[in-house]
Amino acid sequence: MGGKIKETLFNHLIDAERQLLEPEVRQSAEALDALLDDDFIEIAADGTSFNKFQVLTRLPTEVVPQFYNQHFKGRMLSDDIAQLSYQAAFRRSARSEFNYSIRMSLWRFNGKQWQMVFHQGTPCAVFTISMDDD
Repeated sequence: MGGKIKETLFNHLIDAERQLLEPEVRQSAEALDALLDDDFIEIAADGTSFNKFQVLTRLPTEVVPQFYNQHFKGRMLSDDIAQLSYQAAFRRSARSEFNYSIRMSLWRFNGKQWQMVFHQGTPCAVFTISMDDD
């Protein structure tokens, strides 16, 4: 059963998505473990693929990029799978150029909580970053 996502779940998943961009979460394997499903797979905008173990090992050691995300859309693919998509811009330092992408995440309810099971970034054209958009 797919279709419209409830607003409370939509907002919860946006918050969870944004938590994954926060320095204190990205630098904590424990916090990442709570948000990522054991079957998690990421396909980065450059085509590189990562599983959960690789993310838990890699992210806590990285310098946290500056992120902006906006124009979230959500839908239910089934009773326990939700999809989020949005525009993202990030840069590794204040002096570097922004990288722009369309992001898509799948979140699965495991009976206790929602966890991200899949994430992909696809490069896209430059867009205007909105500082007040959800």
